[in-house]
Amino acid sequence: MTLLLEPDLSSYSDEAYEADLRQLPPQRYDKAMTYRFLADRKRCVRAYMLLREGLSREYGIQNAPVFDFGSHGKPVLRDFPGLHFSLSHSGNAVLCALDRRPVGADIEMIRRKNLEHLLSVFSDPEQASIALADSPETCFTRLWTRKESYLKLTGKGLTGTKALREIPTEDNGAVHFETVIREAEGFVYTVCQWTVPPA
Repeated sequence: MTLLLEPDLSSYSDEAYEADLRQLPPQRYDKAMTYRFLADRKRCVRAYMLLREGLSREYGIQNAPVFDFGSHGKPVLRDFPGLHFSLSHSGNAVLCALDRRPVGADIEMIRRKNLEHLLSVFSDPEQASIALADSPETCFTRLWTRKESYLKLTGKGLTGTKALREIPTEDNGAVHFETVIREAEGFVYTVCQWTVPPA
């Protein structure tokens, strides 16, 4: 698997963004323009450019990738069905995971927040681990990225709190998680893959 991480977009200049914007296919350009704020547009564009860099470096693919979308919006590479990817961005950080096997990836900033109203999406054991953690915000973010990466892996979307509570957050034989906590930089990311692909 190839992971491309840009941990801090603060040096991504407007000029570099404009140059990248000109390289986007219409489909991705339109997606970037749906964001209201420039910072969000930059994250969207940079995530796509990381995917292009990974495809070029690892597989020699020079053409700009075009996406098709599953029934719940999961993007796939139209011209390269044997390759899988997952893009994520949060704050100033951008992540791209690329592999020949299905993959889901999520990156989130660790933020101080009132966790009480968010805990309903976690199972009782998960809630307990958050409550007992030295840093509840970091533990929350670690578990949240696992849920999000799993959703991106399956591509099935979700329907409400109950579905989120039932998403596994620990290796369970069917899926495997790799989580990295970068506390000093203020983010956590998780990559999720099937241990054994579902039938």
